[in-house]
Amino acid sequence: MILPLLPLSHVFLGLTAIAWKASARATLIAALIIDTVLLGVALSPAGHWLSEASVGGWVDAIGIRLALDSLARDLLLLTVLLELAVVIYIWRRHVLPTFVILLQFLIGSVMALVLSQDLFNIYVILELLTLVSFLLVAYDRQTLQIWASLKYLILASAGMSIFLLGVAVVYANVGSLGFAAIGQAVLADPQAGWIPLAAALLVAGVSVKAGILTFSLWLPDAHSTAPAAISALLSGLVIKMGVVVLIRLAAIFPLGLVLQILGAITGIGGAIYAMSSRDLKQMLAFHTLSQIGYLLIGMSAATHDAANGVLAYALAHGSFKALLFLAAGTVHDTTGSTDIDHMIHARHQIPLRTRAALLLGTLAIMGLPPFDGYIAKAPLLAAAHGWANQIILLLFGIGTAASFWKLLPLFRGPYRRVGEDSAWQSYVILALPIVLFLPIERALFGTAFSLPVMNGFIAVESLGVVGIGWLVYRIHRRIQARPPMSLFRLETATVAILVGFAAIYALLKFA
Repeated sequence: MILPLLPLSHVFLGLTAIAWKASARATLIAALIIDTVLLGVALSPAGHWLSEASVGGWVDAIGIRLALDSLARDLLLLTVLLELAVVIYIWRRHVLPTFVILLQFLIGSVMALVLSQDLFNIYVILELLTLVSFLLVAYDRQTLQIWASLKYLILASAGMSIFLLGVAVVYANVGSLGFAAIGQAVLADPQAGWIPLAAALLVAGVSVKAGILTFSLWLPDAHSTAPAAISALLSGLVIKMGVVVLIRLAAIFPLGLVLQILGAITGIGGAIYAMSSRDLKQMLAFHTLSQIGYLLIGMSAATHDAANGVLAYALAHGSFKALLFLAAGTVHDTTGSTDIDHMIHARHQIPLRTRAALLLGTLAIMGLPPFDGYIAKAPLLAAAHGWANQIILLLFGIGTAASFWKLLPLFRGPYRRVGEDSAWQSYVILALPIVLFLPIERALFGTAFSLPVMNGFIAVESLGVVGIGWLVYRIHRRIQARPPMSLFRLETATVAILVGFAAIYALLKFA
């Protein structure tokens, strides 16, 4: 029963921290040790028989089934990596026991979700993640944080209500909520009238949690105002839980065209808003939307190589985005602001290690070889068949590069040693997979994974995209065009979710 212990251990440690608040910090170390041991046993050759579990002894039709497939494996590894980095980051800071408790529940919920193989269990976990994330975003109790967390709670609750309607439609027609049973029912009668409705409800509902532009309009405010450690977890890990559910649904329902359209809108729209942002954390938040576009386009290709590329890019994004958010937190602590112009003017106050972390994260997210952003993106570029997907991915890359070119002056001198950067160990933890990503991914996916990475054309293409991004940045800086921010108001976002559901249903029903 190794698999249930992974999430349940965090619940137990969270309850322990509630009962004995003096031991709250000790639970952080205990959680890391338990996660490392349990995951090591589950992933070892001797632990292959532990890859599946049914909780409570119920039959598959109504029980809770857990499975450690490649998707769960990769996300669990990412979870432990980010957990370690965040624990090191907050260790020397003043941390209340309530933060430790909520962190344990967050990590436990993530582990439970990636292992889950039935819709209702996923619904319950997503609701728990919503509540915990809501409390963590507003942890410092600042006005902007409270409003951002309330908007997140309202929109996420609306999305989960839509998702629950989809669960009801599936159960009424299949009699089970397990993915295996649903897949068999869809294959048995692919033209059944309930399929487009159920798929549209499920996709629209979970898209609110998945960082998709027309649905997750709460994200820029929540990710940019939350404490740095929470922003790193939300962007690097939690937002991917919605993507995990979409990957599970895409294996059952015909979602190729829907994911392609949502991916294009999310990636290009997120990059446009990021280019116009002059605040580092807000820009990173918009790029969470943009980078989700890569995952959706890869999922729409529906090939084995594309699936490996999606998993690889999810891991890469988790490492470099967490690194950028943690470094942004240190910048705020040392300069008092994450306004990019202010940061550049006060760059001599930023510790050298923090600037190095920002530079490494920037190079990785721009997709420059040999860092993880390029290595993970190469299989997606190679697997994206058709001119439409190729153009979409190139536009993503250009938009990303154009956004981050504005940070270039930050990396110029003076390079004076100022103060002590207590977060540098976190930077090292996250930098390791960024610079050693190729051997890591070859170990996870096999030697065939590295073939697109060694493709000289893709490498030159990536360098060219960064160069074109510089030209776009220069042009955009002269034009000073800003997209409308009214899109992210609560009333607009609510309408967008309903319109998005109608559009997805129309595509599934009539396309």
